[in-house]
Amino acid sequence: MIQVNKHFSLPRILTLGFIIIIVIGTLLLSLPIATNSGHSTGYLNELFTATSATCITGMTVVNTALHWSIFGKIVILILVEIGGLGFMTFAVLLFSFLRRKVDLTTSLLAKESLSIQSTDKVYRVVKLVIYFSLLIQGLGTALLFIDFGQRYGFWKGIGYSIFHSISAFCNAGFDLYANSLTKFAGDSYLLLVLSGLIITGSLGFLVWEDLLLFRQIIGYPFIPNLHW
Repeated sequence: MIQVNKHFSLPRILTLGFIIIIVIGTLLLSLPIATNSGHSTGYLNELFTATSATCITGMTVVNTALHWSIFGKIVILILVEIGGLGFMTFAVLLFSFLRRKVDLTTSLLAKESLSIQSTDKVYRVVKLVIYFSLLIQGLGTALLFIDFGQRYGFWKGIGYSIFHSISAFCNAGFDLYANSLTKFAGDSYLLLVLSGLIITGSLGFLVWEDLLLFRQIIGYPFIPNLHW
């Protein structure tokens, strides 16, 4: 097992990182502005929600739409993104924004977290993950807004579109309805868009990269090559 020092291995640090994110998420969800009522949800419920969002299981103990405020929903979405894309992705992205060189420990953590063969490819893969995710989630938001915009108006439609696009792409299972998406049974358009997001996100970034770069093997000229 690769060691960054005599006390911590990379998997242990990755696990500790997730625990820290869950704790921070729990603290944010415990703030009065995180709920519509302005009252605490209860530490155990807040911890459960933060854990569920970070580990993208989608299990809830309160009605996400009615209980959490806009701030609370944003916190949940951020936790979902971190859990879905990997917190080391965001760590490397932060280094990039701060124009700091990624140290060896961070590179090794990102390499193990993202299943990259070489630390030299860390920046490239992280850029691929971010660009690909934003592209698909943005496209999903636009497609969902075609329906949600008509149902709820502009602002609420945008909010619902963003929330469900991110949740579906990250396979998080969170939604803004009391009975999940049962009310949309038979709605072919919404179900196809959401299914497409779920499938695209679940396959993983490296799988899609291999598919997009497949022309290097079979020589198809119409599949674009990717350079970052």
